[in-house]
Amino acid sequence: MGSLPAQLDSPDKAMAFAVDTAGEFLDGVVPGGEADPYRAQWYIRPIIDRLDNIPALEPVRRGDWSTLRSRNTFRLRTGRSLAEADIDSALGYAVETGRALEALADMRRTDPGLRLQVGIPTPFVIGFIAFEARMLVWRRGSARGGERGFPYYRPIVDATVREIVRIQETLGDNVVFQLELAAETLLCARTPAFLRQRLATAVGRAIARLVARAPHEARFGVHLCYGSLGDKPAVAPRSTAAVVALANAIARYWPAGRHLDFVHLPIGDGRQAPVRPRYYAPLARLEMPATTRVIAGLALPAQPLAQARQALAAAESAYGGPLDVAAPCGLGRYTTVDRARSAVAHAVALAETDL
Repeated sequence: MGSLPAQLDSPDKAMAFAVDTAGEFLDGVVPGGEADPYRAQWYIRPIIDRLDNIPALEPVRRGDWSTLRSRNTFRLRTGRSLAEADIDSALGYAVETGRALEALADMRRTDPGLRLQVGIPTPFVIGFIAFEARMLVWRRGSARGGERGFPYYRPIVDATVREIVRIQETLGDNVVFQLELAAETLLCARTPAFLRQRLATAVGRAIARLVARAPHEARFGVHLCYGSLGDKPAVAPRSTAAVVALANAIARYWPAGRHLDFVHLPIGDGRQAPVRPRYYAPLARLEMPATTRVIAGLALPAQPLAQARQALAAAESAYGGPLDVAAPCGLGRYTTVDRARSAVAHAVALAETDL
């Protein structure tokens, strides 16, 4: 579930919410590192705000985040480099995790199998939001030799890896890193079908390069997402074809020695999950490792439960087996705890259907 409503503003509250609402259907991981009202509501905005304090960057555009386009964006100042900046602190994943350690230890006294889920937006997501097309610049002639190649993207990758290593060194096998691919998923969904495989392959390889730098035996989940503002996804594709292409490419290039615990697929338009079989037909082409759980993100509490059960049945029929269920996006998109609780209750009711 990742993020949670702003009212759950401490790791203790976040973890208790997950355990109490999901009960026996909890998948063994608890959120807690993102238990900050600002981070919960705005997801990546706190990271972008911290980039504003980096002297190597200058603003290009200012925004109030009222829309996905209305946000702050930046570029490198002449003669400056992101390699000189403290990107690690701007990301803040290790600091967030540190705040959750005591609460996790308390929870594990009664359930020693619990792991902490740490949300990690991919470097592409950070770069896409902060730098727009500049993030794709592959060479900057004015930079020093070792800093010319992908001057916006590469430093974010390096900082992300350092944060993952710090967290893994602290928690060992008790952490699952949820890689969050909102930008990649949106691009795949908007790319014409005849070009989609090429894009998905590029994403799969980029994720593999990132994960291969993580410690051996590290655990990951992949959260595909269409983005969300005001509980509404940025796109609502007519089928699962785009997310299947992306998930397959990620699994195909997944590096040995790192666990791919789950892949989450967003489904629906923010109000309901489709019931027509054609929408789910591409799931027949999904090829995941036997140990990887596939999560259908179709738990939308506004949809009547009977209709949602039809949607889940159609998805499982196309996939050819049982699916886990969750909301299509982080529960931080909901403005109240009650709404988030209803989403989890909806998912639990769907899970009970499958027993």
